[in-house]
Amino acid sequence: MKKEWCTITVSSGHKVKIDREDLDCVNEHSWRVTTGSTGRLRVVTSIRSPKGSRSVTLGRFLMQPPKSKQVYPRRFNDGLDYRKDNLVICTMKERQRLISKRRTNTSSPYKGVSYLKAKKKWRAGIEVNSVAINLGDFMHEEDAALAYNVAARKHFGDIAYQNQIKKAPQRKNDPKKR
Repeated sequence: MKKEWCTITVSSGHKVKIDREDLDCVNEHSWRVTTGSTGRLRVVTSIRSPKGSRSVTLGRFLMQPPKSKQVYPRRFNDGLDYRKDNLVICTMKERQRLISKRRTNTSSPYKGVSYLKAKKKWRAGIEVNSVAINLGDFMHEEDAALAYNVAARKHFGDIAYQNQIKKAPQRKNDPKKR
């Protein structure tokens, strides 16, 4: 069976995944990789019109969202997976649910997780409709990250960011300790 996607090589030498059905229209342009405002790689081209030239991301080019919405990959994979089933059209607010934790100098690399020195425990939390929800305190950081993942999927559905947990918790007792 022939795979439904292929890769193109852009001017920087990066390989980008796209759906095979998009290959002809994508090849009509010269694509390059730049770094976006979040620090992630993105694929762009310049489109010329009578009004001038403008940069367009490959996601916007392929999905053509309304002006009030953006296109982002669900799984970033260095931002170079532009197959349509990996792209989501969303508002800036919805995007915040999709992206990982931005700050790097924090107690935990996981989104929705912080360390409570006084209790010597990890706290999981999530914000839904501008309301902070405490998901509980945990003995292990990975358990708190898992609690965030469950809550994020419950509140935000398929577009919710999921922490990539380093090691799977393997404990017999309930990990939640209050």
